[in-house]
Amino acid sequence: MAGALATAGLATGALRPVAGMLADRYDPKRVVAIGVLIGGLALAGMSSVQQLWHLYALFTIMGIGFTLASPAATAKIIGAWFTRRRALAMSIAGTGSAAGETALVPVAALAVVFIGWREGYLILAGVLVFFTLPLMLLFLKSRPGPGQHADEPGGPAVPVKRSKSETYRASTDPNVGMSFGQACRTGLFWRLTLGFFI
Repeated sequence: MAGALATAGLATGALRPVAGMLADRYDPKRVVAIGVLIGGLALAGMSSVQQLWHLYALFTIMGIGFTLASPAATAKIIGAWFTRRRALAMSIAGTGSAAGETALVPVAALAVVFIGWREGYLILAGVLVFFTLPLMLLFLKSRPGPGQHADEPGGPAVPVKRSKSETYRASTDPNVGMSFGQACRTGLFWRLTLGFFI
């Protein structure tokens, strides 16, 4: 089990940049929805595990799914809706995610105690596929329409070509957009990357 968890963790870490790039290139709502569906199907598959390699394969698939539904993709949606209060919005979204994960722990524990671990995995899969996924598809919107931006009526800023000094100022201003290439040329980006890695 520990090895399977470690494999899933490695898959998650390696695929976070991919999830972010997919969210940039495609509709982030679809990226998150696909991730939730993959994670739910992998949880359902856990109820039928018979051999050790099944466990490794399903945990890896689960890691891929939950990575697509991770902050790497959801931050794109939050960033499109919020400008001045972006940090607060992301912290609230993170709190909600943690609360949801915490709430599932007693549900999983009760399921394991009273009906068995295989059925417990099926219940968790059902919560994701038949409850979380439909709610997300119904209420989540990737980006605001005209006049719908949460705190900036003019809409989110569009990245533009800047001088080196302007790029530095943009890197410290959360209300100014930057391209991935511009971000890679700032020290702040690499310090944050190193901090998250550690």
